Parts: sequence; C-alpha cells; structure tokens
Amino acid sequence: MIFIVTLCGLILTAIILFNRAKKTELHPTNLQFEKLQRSYLTVYCLATFSDWLQGPYIYKLYSDYGYEEEEIAVLYIAGFASSSLFGTFVGHIADKYGRKMLCISYGFFYSLCCLTKISSDFYTLLFGRILGGISTSILCSTFEAWYINEHVNRLGLNSDWLNITFSMAGFYTGFLAIVAGIVCQIFAEGFNLGSQSPFILAIPFLLTSSYIIYNTWTEDLHPLFATHHRFIAPLYLIFVQNPMLLILGLIQSMFEAVMYTFIFSWTPIITNLNPPLGVVFASFMLAFMIGSKIYSLLLSDRLRPQMILVLTSGLSFFSFSTVALVISYILYTNKSIDLLTNVCFLCFVLYEISLGLYVPVMGYLKGLVVPEEYRASISNWFRVPMNIFTCISLTLNRVSNMDDKESGLKETNVTESDVTETDVKEIDSSIAVFRKFQIIYLLCSLFLLFTLVASVMFKKIYTRRYFIEESLSVPIGIVAENDSLKDKSLSS
Repeated sequence: MIFIVTLCGLILTAIILFNRAKKTELHPTNLQFEKLQRSYLTVYCLATFSDWLQGPYIYKLYSDYGYEEEEIAVLYIAGFASSSLFGTFVGHIADKYGRKMLCISYGFFYSLCCLTKISSDFYTLLFGRILGGISTSILCSTFEAWYINEHVNRLGLNSDWLNITFSMAGFYTGFLAIVAGIVCQIFAEGFNLGSQSPFILAIPFLLTSSYIIYNTWTEDLHPLFATHHRFIAPLYLIFVQNPMLLILGLIQSMFEAVMYTFIFSWTPIITNLNPPLGVVFASFMLAFMIGSKIYSLLLSDRLRPQMILVLTSGLSFFSFSTVALVISYILYTNKSIDLLTNVCFLCFVLYEISLGLYVPVMGYLKGLVVPEEYRASISNWFRVPMNIFTCISLTLNRVSNMDDKESGLKETNVTESDVTETDVKEIDSSIAVFRKFQIIYLLCSLFLLFTLVASVMFKKIYTRRYFIEESLSVPIGIVAENDSLKDKSLSS
C-alpha cells in the first residue's frame, strides 16, 4: 500500500513543481546556447538511455546463466575495478588528445560490452565488465568535460547557464530511466526474448550516439591541452596547489561511493515488504526528477549552488543515518517490523531527491572550479576512491553471503504443521539481511557526515573566493587556470 501511495504522492508533487518551474526557470534566448545544449542533450540522452537499458537485467542475466552470488559479485567488482584503473588513463587521453574522440569511442566500447552478454562464458563476461567499466568512466567524465569546454571556452557563454543544462540532463536521466525500465520489461518478459535482449537493444542507441557525435560535434582544443604531458599532474594540482579542488574531490568521491553502494543495497532492506520493484524503481526515478526541478527552483530563488550542495549533503546524511539507526534498532530488538521498514523506504525516496539535487550542482561547481586542461583527468581521479569503496562494499557483502551459507541459513525443511517455526525462520532471515548491511549503512552514514562537513568547508572557501573574483570580474575557472600556469612557470 505504501508503495502506491508514495508513487501517487510523487506524481502529484512532480506536477506541482513542473508547473511552478515553467513560471520561474531561466530560459535564455541565445541561439548558440540553444544549439549547443540541444546537441549535447541529444547525445547524452542516447548514451544514458542505453546505459539504463542494461541496468535492470545485469544481475538476472548472470543468474540465468547459472552463476552463484559470489561469482556475480566478482563480475561486479571487476567492473568497478576497471573503471578505477582505466578511468585515469581515459581522462588523461581525453585531456591530451581531445574529448570528442573519447565520446565517439564510448558507443563502440559499450557495444562490445553488450555483445559479450550473448556468451555464458565467465571470462567473456568478465571481459565485458572491464569494457563496461571503461565506458562508464567516459560517460561520467568526458561528455561533461566536452560540453563545459565548448560552453565556456569556445562560445564564451554565461557560466551560470551551465546550471540550466545540467538540471535538464538530470531531469531527462530520471525520465529515461523509467522509460528504459518499461522497455526492458516489454522485450525481456512481454516478448519473451530473454534477459539478453535489453543489451542487444542498447547497441543501436550506442552506435547512433557515436554517429551523431562524429557528424555534429565540434571541438575547440584548449591552448593548455598541448602542455598536458604528465600523467600525475592532476594529483599535484588536487593535493598541493588548490585546496578548494581537493575538498570538492572528497565530496564527490564520498557522495558517489555511497550512491553506488545504494544501488545494490536498497532491495534487500525492503524485501520483507514484498515490494513491486517496478513501482519502487519508478518512485525512485520520479524522486530524482523532482530533485532536479527543486534545484532549478532554488536557483531561481537566488540560492547559490554552494549552499545547495550543503543542503544536498545534509538531506542525504539524514536519509542514510535514519536507515542505519532503524537497522540497528531492529537488530537490537531482534525483530523485523514492517513499519520501520516502511521508514527505510521513505528515506530511500528522500535520498533519491538528494541525488536529483546533487547531479546538476556538482556538474556546475566542477565546471567552474576544475581547470580546463585537466578536466576529464581530475573527474576520473575523483572517481578512484569511489570505485575502491564500492568494491570493498561488494566484497563485504560477498563474504557475508558465504558466512550465511556456512552457518546453515539455507535449511528450510519444515512441515505444514510448523507454521510458527516457519514464521520465526522468516524473521531470522530478515534479521540476517539487516545484520549483513548494518556495517555498510553505518559506513555510508559516516561518509555522508564527512561529506556534509566538507560541503560546509567548501562553501566558506568558495564564497570567499567567489566574491573576491566577482569584484575583479574574473571567472573562477580562469583563475584556476592562471594558478596552474603560475605553478608551471615556478616549477620550470
């Protein structure tokens, strides 16, 4: 019941917010901006839609091939490890030789990844996960880096308009996720084409995105690209030269580490409610879309992005810490209570709203703070701690599953007269799930607390620097690049 009520409430909230946003959102009439935005969003939507098509059926595909949870966890870990290992090289190549080429290669790498899903061979699937990790690194850094360079450097557009594009991208991402879930269901279950069909369906969208990029995207190679030779130069910039960049990187790493952990951890927490997963997923994506619209409305009310980042971190911390407290209470009392599990679900909805706020505000702040010559490289270095933490979380989950099996939790031999004993075992099973994820949610809450503190620190530094540079009429990104040039001249 709570799932349907929540979905209806979210739909009503979305309608109200969308109507209000039409009256208050900023709509620039600059033709160059509209053309660039349309070109970027068309390709970005194709790229993200193809990614969403694969998400719902990855686990089911591996399960249909007969792999156990431990083997599936290894495949997942391989994907995140690949993104962490190769992502830094991807960023370096993009910054040195241009982002357009890497964005084109995204469609081909991910298409090969999808083709590997046809095979049931473990090592073929493992190779596919490695390709998927590389592709994800490109999607999460290089597309954004290309757009910011074109927007700020080639066309010299108002940097505040970055907010509009990233907010729209977040909104479309949530909408396309819902559409992708429905399309997957139709092809895999409705047409009975199997769990491989969503991956094959994604290939035309991927190749179309590459084709459009090749034919329509331009690229103004920034003058500083030619000086981009040292692979570890971005690390020096992050840890030594620019403390504001270091803090922003910590915020992104910790926040997104929790985000990726949430992807595989929310389902077990609410399993005892027998949730309709399609309705739950639609609710989450609606909440994400609502978050992106709230971001636009907050900007129209003159709330600065650095303050929105603090609010986003606070909301996410409240959501996860509440879930962690609920899990701890259930374990302390040794009983599973549906009412408390409902609270967890509502906290997950709040967390999705915070994600809808986070995506555009982080994109905007990185657009201003990260120096252009290292934009893709730094974005991928920021993702390394996130991928490592996600791998650790998956490993903890895998070890916990093995311990559960060894402790005999698989025993289910009961007779029809053992109704009470069966109920007890169901409760014990729920308790085992909560115990498994307690440490993960506590760690995530701690990460988000650090994120909140770091966001407050970033707000103070950014605001102080913003007003200084605003009085000098110099954009923040340009000052960051000037700092980089000064450092190079001193080191030489």
